[in-house]
Amino acid sequence: MSRLPFAPLLLAGTALVGGCFDLSSPNTGSLRLSPILDSMFVGDTLSPRTVTFYDANGTPQSPGVVKWHITLDSVGGVPNPVATIDSVTGKIVGRRRGATVVYAEAQHQLAPALITVSSRLDLTLLLDTVFVMPSDTITLPLAIVQQPGSPPYTYWFSPTPDSARYTIDTATGLVTAFQPGVALAYIAHAATSQDTVADTGAVVVMTLSSTSAGGRFFASVLGISIRHTGGSASAVNFRRTTTPGRLAFRLVDSIGSSTGPLFERLMITLADSVVGVGRFDIDTLSPDEATPGAGALGAVCNPPRSWGLWSSSAGSGIVAFSHSLFSVPSSGEISVTQYHLIPGGYVISGRYTFTAQRRDLYTDDLGLLTIHGSFVTPLVTYSTSCEP
Repeated sequence: MSRLPFAPLLLAGTALVGGCFDLSSPNTGSLRLSPILDSMFVGDTLSPRTVTFYDANGTPQSPGVVKWHITLDSVGGVPNPVATIDSVTGKIVGRRRGATVVYAEAQHQLAPALITVSSRLDLTLLLDTVFVMPSDTITLPLAIVQQPGSPPYTYWFSPTPDSARYTIDTATGLVTAFQPGVALAYIAHAATSQDTVADTGAVVVMTLSSTSAGGRFFASVLGISIRHTGGSASAVNFRRTTTPGRLAFRLVDSIGSSTGPLFERLMITLADSVVGVGRFDIDTLSPDEATPGAGALGAVCNPPRSWGLWSSSAGSGIVAFSHSLFSVPSSGEISVTQYHLIPGGYVISGRYTFTAQRRDLYTDDLGLLTIHGSFVTPLVTYSTSCEP
């Protein structure tokens, strides 16, 4: 499956928030580009970013002479740029699908902006890998964009490679899971009278024999931070710290280790315990409600409402809190589709979709992320504590 490179983009997204890289001495002002995130189609051109220099007092000044740069991309060691930029004028031309970072150099500083380039017809799998249990059903989510003025598109899916493991409605992408086993491919297609595109994902049908068996998840994060990856999953019904006798629910999907070079965590907390299948809203949580000073009495161990969070240790660190759109309470939902008794507790499966706002861009539309995920995980109960 073809994917935009995650680590460079995530680090770039962190750098964009930082705003500039000082090439000389500190405390000499800062350089900023606007917009710091933009998109285009292959063959299109974008005008140069607006460059502003702020002096040491924060007063906007002319940046002076600006020189433009762009990330040098290659495929198999051969230069193959996502986009090119005129070093003098700053004009950007889209060359191929992908994402890249442009830089303005002025006042001995570099300021970055992220550019994503789409094909004339572009297909993205929102869940590259789907984790399900036998008897689960899920409609595979896609994002299809096309250049304005292009002919209408149709989409479809290839037949299943093994109908004993899972079946798929080739018109809608509805998957029905049957037998556990290794990952099996699924292929999504889209076409117009001019273009045809396809992308390949995977369906993993699995079960857990006990709560000591490891859970799994896959999720995508789309926005100024881009991620398509999976890892371990766990779930717990836990004791709320301020309301003895009442349990809440927490799902944790994680990659890496807190002591390793990269640690990412996606956490969904529900105000009440999960005791069966169902759909549960994910509400908004503000950064003020999740301050570390709240400790064990805060939103983690005594959730004021249901909420979600995504964090990454990349760069200087990224944290995004569930955040609703259009002033509605819910930012999305988590669905528990299977709930079965196993030694030590239960096994659950399901999926989630919600929007989140980066803390460092909390009042900026550029900080909005869209998160999709699926999981199969053990569910245990901590009746006397918030955490083990």
